[in-house]
Amino acid sequence: MQLRPPPSTGPRPTDVASALSAAAAQLGHRPAVTVLLPSGRQEQSVASLAQWAAKGAHLLELDLLLGPGDRLRLDAPPSWTTAAVALAAWWAGVTVAVDGEAEVTVVHAAQPAPAAGEVLWLGDGIDGAPTEPTGGEAWVRAVQTFPDQPPVPRGRAEHAAAVAGDRTWTQAELLDRCDDADAGTLGIDVGAAEDEPTAAVDTVGLLADVALRPLVSQRPTVIVRGVARTAADGDRVRRWR
Repeated sequence: MQLRPPPSTGPRPTDVASALSAAAAQLGHRPAVTVLLPSGRQEQSVASLAQWAAKGAHLLELDLLLGPGDRLRLDAPPSWTTAAVALAAWWAGVTVAVDGEAEVTVVHAAQPAPAAGEVLWLGDGIDGAPTEPTGGEAWVRAVQTFPDQPPVPRGRAEHAAAVAGDRTWTQAELLDRCDDADAGTLGIDVGAAEDEPTAAVDTVGLLADVALRPLVSQRPTVIVRGVARTAADGDRVRRWR
């Protein structure tokens, strides 16, 4: 049985750093993102996801020298690692772009390498990809040496959180979108999404469902990749996306 903690009595956060901090303090090691793969189950708690986001924010600020006004292009299917990358970017005030040019690109190992620019890879075995491409560096490996304690947040409610084509969402707007979502555990079937390619707007929605919805709804997001939805029967998924 999944027990839901009592709702927070404070004001609802309008920026990602406040939402992540509040959720980590309230939910602790309750699940945030669960990924079900043929090789097994991966689960990241809210507290663990916050630590990975903290490491990533340090990487973006100290190593890659990114901050408000800069863009990070994220080209990877939903997973706990994409959630960690997005949360790190938003903590640092960096905009996540799902298309177009950006200072840094974070791409899944199954995708072709970008022609130029700084590249970091997801899928070095820790989130299900069988191999790591040559060139660039694995995101998980790059952030491991940085502290678990986050830097001072630079993201604000009015900062651009996501860009797709001509559409821009602020941090407050993405959190509002998740606040309007119905309660209960959400399931995402990556295979189904690949069979029917989604529009860029839906890509931003998927990112919010994985990275932000668990913080707002206090319920995990379950992702199935390469396995049947029945693998998530024990997770009591209320709705599939």
